[in-house]
Amino acid sequence: MERWCEKRRAAAPWVFAFILSLPFPASAEWVQARGSYIFPPVMAEAEACQLAENRARAEAVRQVTGETLSSEETMRCTEQGNEADCARNSTVWTMVGGEIRSTRNRKTETTVEVEAFRKCTISFEADVYVAEGKPDPNFDIGVTLNNAVYREGEKLTVTLKPSQPMAVQIFQWLPYEKGDAQVARIFPNPFEKNGYIDKPINIPTEAGARHYDLTAAFPVGQPAGRKMVDEYLMVVATRKPMTFRDTYSLDDFNRVMAEIPQRDRRLVRKVYNIVRGSE
Repeated sequence: MERWCEKRRAAAPWVFAFILSLPFPASAEWVQARGSYIFPPVMAEAEACQLAENRARAEAVRQVTGETLSSEETMRCTEQGNEADCARNSTVWTMVGGEIRSTRNRKTETTVEVEAFRKCTISFEADVYVAEGKPDPNFDIGVTLNNAVYREGEKLTVTLKPSQPMAVQIFQWLPYEKGDAQVARIFPNPFEKNGYIDKPINIPTEAGARHYDLTAAFPVGQPAGRKMVDEYLMVVATRKPMTFRDTYSLDDFNRVMAEIPQRDRRLVRKVYNIVRGSE
């Protein structure tokens, strides 16, 4: 888990009372989706069917948005120690950018596969909402991290390269967290309040780095045998400054993204891993 750490004094928690409220409509489309998951005897059928449903929901959003996993995400998922969790998180990650408002004609089927393995298949029609319009290729932002894998205590730096002046906010998604602790804004923050950029910059900036760091920390409460976790950054660039909440659940964050016209924003996502320190 990335934590911003103030260098000179202890900081109070970030508290913001603003809620994003946008008048922009979204478009909807009904699509047929299907997802399956093969599971061993030691896994509960309910858990397997939930994973199958996640895949079906991701497929529904993918049909409308065209969203796919990048080669970088696929590589990180293959390389990391707990590949199953990474694959699960990547599936949910695909749904960012589109929102499923409702489903109908749902069917669940469990069949026997090889030996004692079974397969749960979920199918349904989904009403998928996405932001109106199409992305503007001239409104874009390059995002790079100073590393792909971090050890506890290592500093994370984000490099932003805008194609034109834009307002930028950086959020972090922690798949292992629940509720509003899942998505948290790390920039702008109490030490760097101006998110409007017109040239390449690093976060923290040179001035900001005098007051805080973004430091990798392996999350507490993880199984003892788990050596690595995957986490994600979401960089949201908009033509005009917008007021976002400081924290969201992933579903709430997704709904907000679906309300912003695609030509007026750009969402760039980055996956990275944190390695557990030696004990």
